[in-house]
This record gives sequence, C-alpha cells and structure tokens, in this order.
Amino acid sequence: EMAVENKSDSEAKSEKPEASDAAPSGGADRFKEEGNKFFAARDFVQAVKAYNQAIKIDPQNGVLYSNRAAAFIQLGKEVKAIKDAEQAMTLKPDWAKGYFRKGAALFNLRRWDEAAEVLKKAQELDPKSKEIAVMLRDANRSRTLEGGDKKREGSKGAKAVAEDGEVAAVGGGRKALVGVSEALVEQFVRESLSSAVAQFLAKGTVKPIVFAQPATQGDETLMIGIEAGFDSPQAHEQCVTFLRGHFADRKHLAVLILAEKKNIAYPQVWKEKPSSKWKWKQSEQGIFMQLDAFSVGGAGTERKVWFIPTAAGPGGAPAQPHDPEELDADLFAIMPPILPRA
Repeated sequence: EMAVENKSDSEAKSEKPEASDAAPSGGADRFKEEGNKFFAARDFVQAVKAYNQAIKIDPQNGVLYSNRAAAFIQLGKEVKAIKDAEQAMTLKPDWAKGYFRKGAALFNLRRWDEAAEVLKKAQELDPKSKEIAVMLRDANRSRTLEGGDKKREGSKGAKAVAEDGEVAAVGGGRKALVGVSEALVEQFVRESLSSAVAQFLAKGTVKPIVFAQPATQGDETLMIGIEAGFDSPQAHEQCVTFLRGHFADRKHLAVLILAEKKNIAYPQVWKEKPSSKWKWKQSEQGIFMQLDAFSVGGAGTERKVWFIPTAAGPGGAPAQPHDPEELDADLFAIMPPILPRA
C-alpha cells in the first residue's frame, strides 16, 4: 500500500487515505475515520459512503476529497477520482497529495502524458517524496514504451506476438476467433496482447487490466486498471459490478481481461483441476487472458480464456511470455460475463 508520506511503491491503486490536517469538524472527522477504517479493510464502497458523509458536513476539507479519490481509484472509478483530486487541488493548491491523486488516476487510465505532467507538479511541491518520484518515472517509461516506440515493443513480444503482427497460437491463430467476433475484435486482441507483453518485458510484471474495444471504428481503446479486483471475493464482486455497469450501454464490441496468476487471490480457478485440464504446476506463473465479445451480428456474447506461461529463461534469465494456450472457459474464466446479453 502507498503510505501517507514516504512509502516508495509507485502503484496508485492501493493508496492509503490521509489523516486530516484541518481543524476537527465534529461529525466530519468521525465519518472520515470510519472511511479510513473501511479503506484499511479494503471495503472501498463503504469507504466512499463514509467520505460522502464527511464531505457533506465539511465540503471545504481538501483531505476528504483526496481520501475519496483514493477509494475511487481502488474501485476502478478513475474519472470520479480525477474530479475529487482536482477539488483537493483547488482547496489545497500547495499540497502535493491532491496532484498525486490525479496523477495516480491518470496513470491507471494509461494517460501517460497527462499523468507525467501532473506528477511533475506534485514532485515540485514535494521533491523528497519517493512515491511521487517512482510513479513519475514509471509514467515517463510507459509513455516511451506505448507511445513513441511501438515498433520496438511489438518486436520484443517474441513468442507471444509473431513477426507479422498476429497473435501467435491464441487458440490456434486467427481461425480461433472466427465466430466470436469480426476482424475488428481480432485486431483489438492482437494489439492489446502486444501492449501487455511489452509491459511485462519492460517491467517483469503486468498489473490486472481491462482493455475494451469500442464499437465505433477509429475510437481509442479503453483501458481500466483493476488491480484490486482479484484481492478477495468482495473486491471481485465489486469489480464485476463496476465493469458491468460501465459496459451496459453496449458501446463496446469486446473486453479483454488480463491478470497475472500471482495477482489473483480470488478466484484461483486453477486449483483442484485435473491435469487433463490444467497441465502446469501450482507454482508455475503466467498471465490469464479472458475475452468477452459480442457474436457476429451482436445476437449474443461468447467467451474465450487463455493462459500465457511466463517461465524464467535458462541460466536465471528474466521470465518470458510463451505462446498463449486456450483453456476451457467454463472452468477457467477469471470473471463472469461482463458484456450485457441481448
């Protein structure tokens, strides 16, 4: 988790709420403390509700907006987090944490340029903060990886992304997706996987994320960080509810969910499965990839699941993603269907 002042972890998804430095305001302070307790217990929905009550009583307290922004980030509601962070910035313009919260939300949305800009301002206000420095560094790295040098990224995909840009061995190649969706979704899967593989090769890990393919060609792919979505049954349920609500408008053709096995505390779908269905050892690591897509014509939805082993190379070489292998979606789906049914 991200500490109040000096924790060095750069990931904004598991932030810790602030203690207020404002004068005590009776009920507001009580609700703030309740929110902080809910946050510590990872019950982010209740944390937001408590912060809501505190803000009603003390709407000029920038710390409250910052705390609620942190809870919204945990729930994958980065847009709301940005609004709260901006309110904190307005109320406390010389406080680095408000800028940091906004930068964290933008970071989760993969909006690297904007994240880097606001994090730079946060660093100017608090140059000794390691968490700000590390996140700013990561935002700049990600901007380079996913922005200015995509050709190099694609070539680094090695076994998972073939030289001609096709996803290698995803259920047997292009034919595996025929019947699930049209060519637009096939391209979306290839590009999303290429991006995830590039991140894994650059950082040695890929945080749980959802890619969403818009129904209108030419629109940008939506990316939503869901790091807390696999922490517990409750967090998983909250994440599913949020995603279903987000995609209820049927404006997206497909969603692709990626999560490393080591980051999935729930549901551990690989446990107690026969070797005929799960051929890897329990200790072996990899990336789960789940595609939910509208069928051709949009009459219904279909689902596919793959596992991408990430075994270490010979001689202690860094882990490399291997070819994706298709699994039984009924047994190994890491989330229930996300897209609305017809």
